[in-house]
Amino acid sequence: MTDTSPDVQAHFDELMRQCSGSDRVRMMSEMFDFAKALVLSNLRTTHPGATDVELRVLLFDRLYGDDLDPVEHGTVVARLRGEQKPV
Repeated sequence: MTDTSPDVQAHFDELMRQCSGSDRVRMMSEMFDFAKALVLSNLRTTHPGATDVELRVLLFDRLYGDDLDPVEHGTVVARLRGEQKPV
């Protein structure tokens, strides 16, 4: 579903094609950093006593929690917490 008219989408697509690959990667990286900052802000609000390590785990869960099977998820969380877990 989109609420963007086809002519506006075509214009946007053309603008993106005019950007270099490195410019598109830079824009994507900046958008991800901004999204991450928004999520961290929300996590700090909803978990005011969370340590930096707990915030890293919460951020990981929010961004990637559904993408890994439980074993992989547990391995990543253990590493984020600084625990040693066999691979």
